[in-house]
Amino acid sequence: MTQYFVTPKKDSRKKRWEKVYGRTTLPIKYPKPHLACTQRWGETAVYYLDTTAVPEALLDRLASFEARRAGISYREARMNVRREWLISAEGCRVEKRPYLPANQNWQPAFPFLHQVQFRPA
Repeated sequence: MTQYFVTPKKDSRKKRWEKVYGRTTLPIKYPKPHLACTQRWGETAVYYLDTTAVPEALLDRLASFEARRAGISYREARMNVRREWLISAEGCRVEKRPYLPANQNWQPAFPFLHQVQFRPA
């Protein structure tokens, strides 16, 4: 079984990913980009983040960003992020790797997050 990862090509985007995601390589569900019409980017090619392969703390962090950006409640944003998180395909490259269980190939992106108390869902 194989797993697909996406990495940005530009250094500026790598720095932004490091700030937001805590890393520059993210697991994706499908190897090919899908055309989607988003409120944020308009009609563009996107990859879907594999939300089952990332830690819960990262999804909670993304939910807080989404809640602020969209002006919705944290609870609603948390559900939306767990359903899907889109990554713009522009300026990204896909890598194919053998599948490893999540606990072996993913170290905590933000080591301090296990100490942060989140509001219950």
